[in-house]
Amino acid sequence: MKRNYRYSDGEFINANLDDLKNALDINELYLQNYLEVADELDDPSYVARGNGFCDAKFSEDFIDGQIAKYKARIADLTRWISEY
Repeated sequence: MKRNYRYSDGEFINANLDDLKNALDINELYLQNYLEVADELDDPSYVARGNGFCDAKFSEDFIDGQIAKYKARIADLTRWISEY
């Protein structure tokens, strides 16, 4: 039976144990991707295309926010799985 869970950032997930484990895997992958992007921010080849006013695809603040978001979600999911 699925239950409603609320992430610390306010979003909800309706899940059973398998869904929580799957969400944990996905969120760990997202976190890893953003950590890799954070390592590449200073690379001169990592430049956005578009109107010419951008000097990077993502701002450092955006990347830091995403990393914090996924770390918090992983902590939430880990806690819910352990309490299941």
